[in-house]
Amino acid sequence: MLCTETEQIDSGRYKTNSQSIQFGPWDISYDVSCILPSVCSTKVVCERDDDQFCQFCIYCKDLSIPHFPDMVFPKNVLKLTHSSGGVIQFNPLDALKRVSCRIDAIEVSCSEAWLESRPGAEKQKKTFDWTFSTDYKGTLSNNIVVEHTEEPIDFELLKKKDQILFYHDLTLFEDELHDHGVSKLSVKIRVMPSYWYILLRYFLRVDDVMVRSHETRMLHKLESNYVLREFTAKEAKAQDLNIPMTRMKEADDVIPFLPVKEQIREKLVIC
Repeated sequence: MLCTETEQIDSGRYKTNSQSIQFGPWDISYDVSCILPSVCSTKVVCERDDDQFCQFCIYCKDLSIPHFPDMVFPKNVLKLTHSSGGVIQFNPLDALKRVSCRIDAIEVSCSEAWLESRPGAEKQKKTFDWTFSTDYKGTLSNNIVVEHTEEPIDFELLKKKDQILFYHDLTLFEDELHDHGVSKLSVKIRVMPSYWYILLRYFLRVDDVMVRSHETRMLHKLESNYVLREFTAKEAKAQDLNIPMTRMKEADDVIPFLPVKEQIREKLVIC
């Protein structure tokens, strides 16, 4: 169960800080690094016809959206590797791949300001979700089978005051919507003596317009052979929330008041 910490330069020329812990059959680790640059770091490399792209060009190549959030942390990755080879991972690239190019945009004044601040985006206005809403639930390796279940997350277990063996809160991406709100995806992990717990949260607040959250919770008990995954989507118009705007600034303050639009419970079984 000993935590280890390393510092290294990865293949994308990023300096990352890493920390890990062994928990039963799981190797749990995270990497933390800097923000994605806004331009190609080296045209010499990225003009080559191979896979030696810089991080910016990897995002341009793999994503169909015309613009990225103001702050993307490409090497902020949470990874859980099972001794059998199964992998659960959380990374911003896969999350942004889930941003819809078909969803109806939220037509408010700040969307116009957002588009004006990003030349070239106007022509894609009707095919691009400028709020970066994503239903990303994590990235699973092929040997993990997803099954429907009615078993809920045991919140009473999560409330117990046990020793925290390992904890981190990673921001994957964030955008301030041209100072008219926030769009943020983050993932937290907590490892306790008898379980590990993950909260992946996408939070959107468009000031005076609406609030949305997509939360994915994962719970694995040490003696069990599966992981519970629960996805909950909530949303409300600002005018329908009987709380002051100042209470809508922080996700933890407003999400409990949002009505549930969708909830999916699943069991992740590693083959």
